[in-house]
Amino acid sequence: MFGFFKKKNSANNVENNVVSRAADDTALQSYRKQAQDEISYLIEFMASHEKNDELFQYAVKTNFIEDGRSEHMWVQVNEFIDGKFIGRLANEPNTIKSIKYGDVTQVNKEDVEDWILADHFTNTQVGGFSTQYLRADEGQK
Repeated sequence: MFGFFKKKNSANNVENNVVSRAADDTALQSYRKQAQDEISYLIEFMASHEKNDELFQYAVKTNFIEDGRSEHMWVQVNEFIDGKFIGRLANEPNTIKSIKYGDVTQVNKEDVEDWILADHFTNTQVGGFSTQYLRADEGQK
């Protein structure tokens, strides 16, 4: 369904790449601040480029909260309107049950924790500030 993210198929026993971090993790707070400081680049890029999923793809990460549980997940973005990113959930939730992979959702600009802009024409990516930090933890399970 999405170019960035693939649905995890539990029938194939694919390990779910979930990383647990403390809510007050200073590194993640720093990456969130960087994402917020630079989010205008993503918004301006989206506004100045015609929508074309084969050339450009966009995603934002936010915290979904339900019944005291929290899960940080990616949304593959289709548009930015009135301060909100609109797109489809690009992760299969582990603890949140009110939303599932592929559901349409929206993320307020101020709630974005990280973002990615993939340019398939130049084969480059901008953003993904926390990605390397979190992937390093995946290997330590």
